Amino acid sequence: MLNRIALLLILIVAVPYYWLLMDPGPTSVAPCDIDIARLRTLADSQKGPRPVAIEYAAVATNSEPGTYLIAGGGLRSEQTGVFVWRLLTPGGDTIINVGLTKDQAATWGYDNYRPEIQKTAESWLLAARRVIFTSEDLDHIGGLVTLLVEDRSVAKKLIGNPQQLETIKALFPSFTQTITPAPAGLMAPYAYAAIAPGIAIVRTPGFMGGAQMVYVRLQDGREYLFAGDTAPMRRNVEWQRPRSRYAAEWVGREDRRQTLAWIKGLARLKEREPGLKIVYGHDLGWLQDQAEGPRFAAAPPTRLPVREHKSAR
Repeated sequence: MLNRIALLLILIVAVPYYWLLMDPGPTSVAPCDIDIARLRTLADSQKGPRPVAIEYAAVATNSEPGTYLIAGGGLRSEQTGVFVWRLLTPGGDTIINVGLTKDQAATWGYDNYRPEIQKTAESWLLAARRVIFTSEDLDHIGGLVTLLVEDRSVAKKLIGNPQQLETIKALFPSFTQTITPAPAGLMAPYAYAAIAPGIAIVRTPGFMGGAQMVYVRLQDGREYLFAGDTAPMRRNVEWQRPRSRYAAEWVGREDRRQTLAWIKGLARLKEREPGLKIVYGHDLGWLQDQAEGPRFAAAPPTRLPVREHKSAR
């Protein structure tokens, strides 16, 4: 009788644990190929100087169990972060994502919020020529809360697809009239579009309807593909596994099957193009890995007013 009770208790715990945190989803999903030749052609089609370097601002960080963002990834903690990327370009920078506020970071469970780093990212954004996003999730667009209030002209710098811009307009209805319409090249899912010299986008719906990847070729020829939330961690691609079902479908609203197809496409691309560096959306450990990471420069902190600094503790 005791053995039966023990077995029942194990099943009660083990089955939901496997289904929510370990099951990788349908293994028969065919990969979605990413046309790197097309991205290169589009990036080269724009006249002008390409970006010369890339910097990042890690505005919020946290430790997550590996199995949360990689199905079956184990309980060992992974270092994650919310990043703003700066593509330094003669004539005007391009910024990828805008960070988030302290309250938003707390809501999303980030234990370590750096207001002085977010302030640096905001200075980048205010001076930039254009702003693009890897998705419409709050940890990618939330920083607009303070930016749009500080400078309305930021709204005219936003380059997004329809799903992204509709989410931004819903969050900030008073700025609806000043937000630039979506470019024609980004209207359709799975579309490819040129953004600026050395920069192109492919829409990759799955994580969210407005998810997209950003291709960047620097002046010295180095190439990067910002995968966004499609592949938040390096092991998503190495293991070809999406987020856990708990993260993707219980907490989020992700199409895991479609996301897995893109992850398989990234794995194929990585094998075919070893010189192309995939930039994972939230992998702080990989980003700071001097051997395997991209060796981007980290943003310097901005000195905050004493009162603001104390309130941010």
